[in-house]
Amino acid sequence: MAEKKFDYGKKATELEQVLADLRDPDIQIDQATKLHAKGVALIAEIEAYLKQAENEVQRHVAGE
Repeated sequence: MAEKKFDYGKKATELEQVLADLRDPDIQIDQATKLHAKGVALIAEIEAYLKQAENEVQRHVAGE
């Protein structure tokens, strides 16, 4: 099975939308809770992707 490619731009846009939605003063608590969980998950995905990219750059610089 082919590896699914990570789309950083799409994930960043999704996170921006979550943050914008959370700023809505009329948001219901259940919706805010769901959005918070989605935001935390998106942040974890983005951080993992960036860490992997950093490790690849470090390996390349080290000549591996």
